[in-house]
Order: sequence, then structure tokens, then C-alpha cells
Amino acid sequence: MQYKKKLVNDRILDAGRAEYLKNGFRGGNIAAIATAAGVPVGNLYRYFDGKAGLLDAIVKPAYTELPKIIRKLSTMDEENNFSIEELMAVLASQLLQIFDEYGKEVLILVDKCATTRYDDFNEIVAKLVLELFLNKLYPEPSAVDGVMAELIAKAFLSSIFDILRKNLPRETTEEMFLRVLKYYFFNVQERK
Repeated sequence: MQYKKKLVNDRILDAGRAEYLKNGFRGGNIAAIATAAGVPVGNLYRYFDGKAGLLDAIVKPAYTELPKIIRKLSTMDEENNFSIEELMAVLASQLLQIFDEYGKEVLILVDKCATTRYDDFNEIVAKLVLELFLNKLYPEPSAVDGVMAELIAKAFLSSIFDILRKNLPRETTEEMFLRVLKYYFFNVQERK
């Protein structure tokens, strides 16, 4: 019996991911999710507390893990004193691992969670990446340096999320990440 419950739970989660990725949380339809999962709507409510409960189950792990990894990267940098290029390569590797596990969930968070408790995700991630950039590129930033670091952080994240949106094969995604890193950070110390 437990096996069937796990299968039903997983089908609901998969259908919810697909629905929220396509239509967002606000446009998502609980009846469409139930139909896609092959369960009656009432049964879906036995597994999850409506649309918000289902959204929590889908995106909360990614919502907590991605910022945690970026914070960990800051600590790793303090211990290893990476160059900016090395730091960004480690970040890209970590992002690939997160996207392997939570790619759809990250896209839901980035693009489809406006007006939910998760609508601060982009801001949280951007702030953490900005802190990495400021610490590495501009340890004592002027006002202009701070603005420049913010622009670079936002453009970098936008590029990374755009690559993820393309749903490319893993090897191609990794290659694109490395090319974006090279574009933004190769010899960046000389260009700033």
C-alpha cells in the first residue's frame, strides 16, 4: 500500500511541476494537475494542502538549497582564496549540480512564483551572487564599483537562467555555462 501512495504522490508532484512550469502558480489549475496525475481532485487534497501546499512540496528544496550552496561557496572562498575565475568555475559546477536535481523547480522559482511566498527567490540569489562579486572584484567598492558589480551579477544570473530555460542536454548546458563564465570573468581583474 505504501508503494502505491508513493507512486501517487510522485505523479501529483510531476503533474504539478509541469503545470506550474507551463502556467505559473497563479495560472496553475488544480483540476488539471489532478487529471494529469490520474487522481480525483479530492484525492490530491489528501496528499497536499491545495495549490500552495503542492507548490511548497515542489519548490521549497530548491528555494533553500541554491542560496545555501552560494553561501557555502563564500566560505570555501575565504578558506581557499580562489581567483574570481576559479570561484566562478566552482559556482558553475555547483549550479550544474543543483540544476541536475532541481532544474524545473529553479525555473518555477525564477519565472513562475510571482506573488507567492517564494517571489523573493531572484532577489535572494542575486544578492548572494552580488556579495561574492563584491568580495572578489571590489573588496573596497566605490559607488560606481557597487553598481558595476550589481549589473554584472544580474547579467550573469540572467545568462545562467536563460541557459537553463533552453532545456539543452547536460553536456551542452555545461559547455554553455563555461562559455558564459569565460565571457564574464576571463581576465576580469584587468578589465575592471
